[in-house]
Amino acid sequence: MKVVHAIDDQVLSTWLVKYGHQAEHMKGFKQFALVSGAQLRAVLLYDWSKWESGIFDQHIFHVKFVEAESALIFKELMERFINWMRTEKCDFFFLRLEAADLEKNRIVQRLSHVYYVGGLTRLEAPPARMEMPSTGQDVMISLPAENEYDEAVLLGDQAFVKSRYALDPYLDQSVVQHFYQEWMRNNLLGRADINLVAKMNDEVVGLIQGMTKGDEMALELFAIRPDAQGKGIGKKLFIEMMKVSYDRGHRFISAGTQLHNTTAIQLYEKMGFRTTNAFLYYHVWPKKGER
Repeated sequence: MKVVHAIDDQVLSTWLVKYGHQAEHMKGFKQFALVSGAQLRAVLLYDWSKWESGIFDQHIFHVKFVEAESALIFKELMERFINWMRTEKCDFFFLRLEAADLEKNRIVQRLSHVYYVGGLTRLEAPPARMEMPSTGQDVMISLPAENEYDEAVLLGDQAFVKSRYALDPYLDQSVVQHFYQEWMRNNLLGRADINLVAKMNDEVVGLIQGMTKGDEMALELFAIRPDAQGKGIGKKLFIEMMKVSYDRGHRFISAGTQLHNTTAIQLYEKMGFRTTNAFLYYHVWPKKGER
């Protein structure tokens, strides 16, 4: 088999539809594929992550789609892609696989230069109006004022200590912290459609952010100050977010959290969320030493 970096649009579209993806969502990505004769046998689509690369001062890529006709061909595809990225300006690339696909995960976990950096549970719920509970605390939920932005982004210091970036042994954790702060700040400055803060004694103790994607409201980031956790503040933020989503006519709300974060998962489930699928995350550092 040989590697190709350009696939006929119709051939690629047919391949994507075969594996349940819409071709228009995959336009513009770099292509890496294996062909045998005139037959397409495996496809990997990837993209350079400009913003993350700038924050971490690394060349970072994301694999957006990967499929092969068989496990053996999938293994060859990944091995050859890793070798290809060793010749490119790539420090690491991010790969996400469905947790239920045990065969692909076993193959990837045995490859060199691959580091497992955690998993994510994806949950969904229909938006609804719910009664706001009494927490015994004087908590106010509101849109954040501009002079509260700095206080809000500091909530990220403890909220993402088990994220895939925090679990990567090659990343500076002070930069990881800065990465999440900038993500939260960009959301506050307009990237997110909804930003809500929880305040106690005029101090910001919680933040939830969401983005509209068609008829879906995707929860982006959610953080509660450590000393304010366990007091029902997170539930109040969720209820207000669901109300806003309901009023805007969204069909459902989606959320993601680490597989091991049972506290967050239990909160989501109490709010009517149900797990739809789960993913395992990998960072691949092609130029680093063998594991």
